[in-house]
Amino acid sequence: MRLKLAIRNITRHRLRSLLSISMIAGAVAAVVLFQGFSDYSLTALKMIAAENQYGHMQIAPKKYWSPGKESRAERLFLLSDLDDLKVKFPQIDSLSGRISFFGLISNGDLSVGGKVIGVDPTGEPTFDKSMKIVSGRFFDTSGEKEVVVGKLLAKQMNVKEGDNITVLTNTIDGVMNAMDLTVAGIFSAGIDEIDGQVIYLPLSVTQEILDTQHVDIAVLKFKELPMAESTLKAINDQLDSNRPDLTARSWRELAVLFRQVDKFYGVQNRLIELILLALMFLGILNTVSMTVVERTGEIGTLRSLGESRKEIVSQFVLESIMLSIVGIVCGIIVSLGMIQFVESINLMTEMPGASTPFQIKIYFMMSSVIYASSLAAATTVIATIIPAIRASRMDIVEALRKNI
Repeated sequence: MRLKLAIRNITRHRLRSLLSISMIAGAVAAVVLFQGFSDYSLTALKMIAAENQYGHMQIAPKKYWSPGKESRAERLFLLSDLDDLKVKFPQIDSLSGRISFFGLISNGDLSVGGKVIGVDPTGEPTFDKSMKIVSGRFFDTSGEKEVVVGKLLAKQMNVKEGDNITVLTNTIDGVMNAMDLTVAGIFSAGIDEIDGQVIYLPLSVTQEILDTQHVDIAVLKFKELPMAESTLKAINDQLDSNRPDLTARSWRELAVLFRQVDKFYGVQNRLIELILLALMFLGILNTVSMTVVERTGEIGTLRSLGESRKEIVSQFVLESIMLSIVGIVCGIIVSLGMIQFVESINLMTEMPGASTPFQIKIYFMMSSVIYASSLAAATTVIATIIPAIRASRMDIVEALRKNI
């Protein structure tokens, strides 16, 4: 009987009910879409940071993380010092070295400063997977004197695939050294900081330029990315026992841009949710208040027939729950439609710090659907309870007079 009465009350004022459903659906769809876009953006940044820029984890001397007056040689170590680490931690999929330096890069006519990073294409076979090779190819052997140049740096120097460049720097012992290299390809990592100043060389070539067999950092890749943070403490404990001069850091600690964007989206989404829920709350509060005024006589009749205050409130809450269910379902359908629409029109945008625009994609996540649905349902019920309680406390005689 109460269900039938709730349906009759909802359909009696169809326009008002439709307005409430629209507000609920809009709030649910907006929360799902904003969280889906945020998750897509953060996943893209995570891929860039964890798969090539930093690796899953890095191990380096403590003096490397907090450099002082010590010489460059004091901040280096041999990769073979970590041979036992991979044996003790089978979660580690690969362990390779990197070494970098700032030097002068010249094409014969123009010289600019840049950061040279030596990577091991054998130890990091997936290094190039998360970056886009704009032209040419990524170097595939560690012995070739080839280099891949960031897109913005290549544009500044006016070099292309097949051109020769010269890298000039000091060796570890302070002796000036230079080497001629062939541009194997032009890459874009999608971040201005990388594309505008970084070139990648094979690790062995970089060590030859610096005249050393040591490395700056060891890059660890795990079988699964979450293993990096779950094993971080255990790896640092192991290093404290065997190599107290070394320490490990996870990709999340190193990826400053990722943390900044993550924090920004967290604050932005909470503010948007607060605004949407506030609007929905006020809208439903106003709608239910109008309904209470119009149904004053009906409420008086029900109270005179023995309905308790609790039953009056529960009747209004039941109606709001039904409206919220319909609104949530409509919101989910709208969000699915919007996701398909946005992907179909190939909408592009730019992110602060990004060197290339990227297509907007939105993930449809069940966690976001559950979160948005719970917020919408709770807000609807709370907005209904307030005027419903006021309605249940009406004087029965005064309420009955509305029927006259």
